[in-house]
Amino acid sequence: MISTRIGLLSNPHSGRNRRMLGHLQNIVTAAGGVHHEITPDVSDIPLALRRMAQADIEVVAVNGGDGSVALVLGCLLSGDSPFSSPPLLCALPGGTTNVTVGDVGIRGRLDTALLRLLAWRNGKLKGRELSRPVIGVRGARGQVLGCGLVFGAGAVVTGIEYWQESVRSRGMRSEYSSGVAMVRTLWGMLRGHERFARPVRMRLQLPGATPVDADFTLLTVSTLERLFLGIHPFWGQETGALRITAIERGARGFARALPSILAGRAPVHADDGGYHSANTETLLLGFNGSYTMDGELHIAEKADSPLCIYTAGDARFLRV
Repeated sequence: MISTRIGLLSNPHSGRNRRMLGHLQNIVTAAGGVHHEITPDVSDIPLALRRMAQADIEVVAVNGGDGSVALVLGCLLSGDSPFSSPPLLCALPGGTTNVTVGDVGIRGRLDTALLRLLAWRNGKLKGRELSRPVIGVRGARGQVLGCGLVFGAGAVVTGIEYWQESVRSRGMRSEYSSGVAMVRTLWGMLRGHERFARPVRMRLQLPGATPVDADFTLLTVSTLERLFLGIHPFWGQETGALRITAIERGARGFARALPSILAGRAPVHADDGGYHSANTETLLLGFNGSYTMDGELHIAEKADSPLCIYTAGDARFLRV
């Protein structure tokens, strides 16, 4: 007997859905009892979620990339969410790199992940809930600019641009393709290549701390326990939900510090060498330029500065 009402929200343009969506629809049809919404456009997502709420859906399975999960989070945490209480989410590996899935979703082949979710619904597999705080970004005029689980600027943006131009275009579409882009970006930073080591002027303001005005080569903020390939480049000891790491241009001993950073350990020169890592609930970020939220690129205009990066709420995910 089916006791849990599942809604499946599919982005037909995401990496793996371009060739597997028809197969997934066959699985859903054969299983029965799944409310399937296909959302070709961003504007379709709020309407799809509203129909799911009207159908009393208890688990919303997001079949898309990291950006699709971020859009769903934005809708559910907004003031006009159609759900009286937030549904349990399930991130399926429908995207190309699937960073969110790697931490809180169902890993593996997309069709296998869907079958595992259905087996859980039918009581044949066990699952567990994982909770993650959600990052919100608000402009200086109070406008909400988005929600997500990973925010980045500087080399993080450059790495995504390189991945889009030189890695994805060659057919590499897995978590390892992000690793290729990361290695190239870090090598460019180490060698001082203009594209990868180009600094961004920022002003970082943590609560109760002296603002830091500097040229930064990298800034990343996340609430995930695991980024792609298992890296976790944060070593702050505070209790805040947002994990932040920023590296200044010319940071002392960067080549020697890099292995520690990727493993989440403080570099030897962390206190005086241009390295910053902390846990907080809010961050004021003064800059204008490109930033990324869950792999999607955005522009912060001068009028948006300073950005307020804050904890927007919590999301519950199902892992099977």
